[in-house]
Amino acid sequence: MPAVRETLHLALLADPMGSVGTAELAGAAVGQYALNYSKHPPQVLFNEVREVRQLLAPVVQAEPGASVDIQRQVGWLSALLGNLAFWTI
Repeated sequence: MPAVRETLHLALLADPMGSVGTAELAGAAVGQYALNYSKHPPQVLFNEVREVRQLLAPVVQAEPGASVDIQRQVGWLSALLGNLAFWTI
């Protein structure tokens, strides 16, 4: 799982305001977390999803018209966090 986050982090270092590639990587991260939802302890997955969402937050905050695709992926990550929060209590 850390490889997904690290790849996205590297993409954001190259282009801090995001790009189509960043949106695709964010979508791949969401897909990876959703597919492996039941394979990891909820707290571990929660921490990983939260870190990825935190990586994307500056992109959404800095640009009011940030990529709709990136906004959508941040929304999906938020939804995953909500579900995981229920299981980590």
